[in-house]
Amino acid sequence: MRIQSAKPSENTPPGQASVSRAAVGTAAVGTDARGTASRQRPAPATGGWRELATRRWLELAVAASALVVLAVCLTKTWSAPQDLDPLLAVPPALAGIGAGTIRKPLAFGAASLITATGVLALTHDALSTATFVAVAVVTALSIRAATATAAIAPTTQQIANVISVAETAQRAVLRPLPEQLGPLDLGVVYLAAAADAKVGGDLYEVTTTPHGIRLIIGDVRGKGLGAVEVAADVLGMFREVAHDVHTLAELARRLDVGLARRWGQYEEFVTALLAEIDPEAGRLSIYSCGHPPPLLISPEGVTVLEVPAPAPPLGLLTLGDGSGAGRTLPFKPNEQLLLYTDGVTEARDNSRRKFYQLEQRVSAFSAARPAIANGGIPVTTMLELLRDDLLRHAGKPLDDDAALLLVRAPAAWPGAIR
Repeated sequence: MRIQSAKPSENTPPGQASVSRAAVGTAAVGTDARGTASRQRPAPATGGWRELATRRWLELAVAASALVVLAVCLTKTWSAPQDLDPLLAVPPALAGIGAGTIRKPLAFGAASLITATGVLALTHDALSTATFVAVAVVTALSIRAATATAAIAPTTQQIANVISVAETAQRAVLRPLPEQLGPLDLGVVYLAAAADAKVGGDLYEVTTTPHGIRLIIGDVRGKGLGAVEVAADVLGMFREVAHDVHTLAELARRLDVGLARRWGQYEEFVTALLAEIDPEAGRLSIYSCGHPPPLLISPEGVTVLEVPAPAPPLGLLTLGDGSGAGRTLPFKPNEQLLLYTDGVTEARDNSRRKFYQLEQRVSAFSAARPAIANGGIPVTTMLELLRDDLLRHAGKPLDDDAALLLVRAPAAWPGAIR
């Protein structure tokens, strides 16, 4: 789960959020005057004794302790130095913490036994069997821990690589949205249902076009990698055609045609809500393809923006009539538009299996904190409240992907200022 934001940008060009290959390995590879890659030597270690003490603190501590014990034995300043024997089990125990090989705990265990033997030779006192047993047992346990650490190290690295790939895929499919696009403030929360997943079957995008600022939020049928692939296709088509078509109805038709061409007619479908905001006129247009209606948050309250008759989902658009799927209304200064997927409203609690009441919860937050309704707090704060409240309601990982996209109008539209 995350709240996604990025630096402001007037438009999100293709590849903005992709990972730059040039950034990989910059610590080891430099560029000479001709622009070719050249291997650079690592910088020499600095810091002297301080750095040595930081890297070799255990060895230095054991050596200092051994010297102190031997000095005590030789000078006979303490009548019973053998009482320190049980402490000889501590070095192999510390050496086993995080060790990737058995050499370190084995070496410290041997050093402890040698030190114990030296104490015996100097004091001529019988070293207790318990000390030898304790040192041997602790050394064996440290060796076993080091072996286990070495065994899981490749798995840990593999998990880290998978997470890195997942994050890269997330940025490629769901590019980070700017915090501000034109006069609009933006924020998004995405909760993937799959365990440890970074991306799922929900999709969203915002882009500036010659026709206004256009948005899409959608939910692909099904889950898993297949849904991610369909979501990537829909987002790719949206980014391509949103700049060309004049109306949201035509944009929906183009997405429907592309989805049918890619996956076969009626094989896959995506519920989607398309929105267009005209900054010059302060006007909002929406077009629903079987998607949950958005919420309009204003000082007057929370309003559900229903359309007269939603069109079928993308991929099934030709099976119905989309003439009543659109709606246009004013988008007043400081008003907020909340788009979401059904993973939010269909989240059930553990006890009563009750659906999450998004409209009522937003109304409650707005009543408790007037700054929410007036647009006086950052959009990310509102999204954090909703995310935490949703997870608290569910009490467990969500059964379906969930996305929340919040858009806030400015205090004054540019057209009104002029």
